[in-house]
Amino acid sequence: MGGAVDYFEQLERLAAEQGGYFYPWKSRLGADNGEDAYTALVEAHLQPDAVVLEAGCGHGDDLMAFAPKVARFIGYDAVAPFVQTARKRAADAGLGHVELITHNSSARFNDGAVRIPADDASVDLIISRRGPTNWIADARRVCRPGARLIQLNPLPSPMPAWNDALPEGLARVENPANPGHPNLPAEIDAALRAAGLSLLSAWTFDAPEVFTSPDELYRCLTFMRFEPGVLTLEEARPHLARLLASHPAGVDLRQRRYLWMAGVD
Repeated sequence: MGGAVDYFEQLERLAAEQGGYFYPWKSRLGADNGEDAYTALVEAHLQPDAVVLEAGCGHGDDLMAFAPKVARFIGYDAVAPFVQTARKRAADAGLGHVELITHNSSARFNDGAVRIPADDASVDLIISRRGPTNWIADARRVCRPGARLIQLNPLPSPMPAWNDALPEGLARVENPANPGHPNLPAEIDAALRAAGLSLLSAWTFDAPEVFTSPDELYRCLTFMRFEPGVLTLEEARPHLARLLASHPAGVDLRQRRYLWMAGVD
């Protein structure tokens, strides 16, 4: 992987290997983890006559749940294979009011200005689960008065103490192509203010994700790691078995999330 590898190259590789952006492991995630709260908040703002836009739609999990409840659903993602998968899922489900676009809304892909692929004053709700944040700069243009913006963002989590017991090539590391943003809430607040938008509500979640299986923990620790030197499952299994033997109740990672909602006057 290395610092020179672009994050979108990693996503293209992930799309080729597993077909979409999802976590390929099984674990026990604690309550109040933010995911259910995001779903409930979005559900509360869906209306039969609404136009909804999803920034970073991935392979379409949320659009499959939300699109049947609104008049029009627009989704975009920078990774073409994700969009292709989402299109097929929408077509198979008969969701003819869904429009999916391969697009990167960041300024460097749009002649220096952030650009959402939607018309002026055409959207009632923008949603994003773990998607980009650059779209905030263009949200006022595409939103109608009274529109809402809802996003769930990952926050950096502390390295677990047990990480030191694992060898290089297996121990948890920060992804250099997609580093965490410890000051993300402040960054989002500043981006909203710069765009003339109002933060209405915000919540921070911190829940344990518990692993009891060496194989599932391996899938988590090696997710999005394509650099040379990463241990194979067979190489890693003895290390992980020893780790779990010393933690009979399982080992946990902290999963931190930031959920926020903003409004357009």
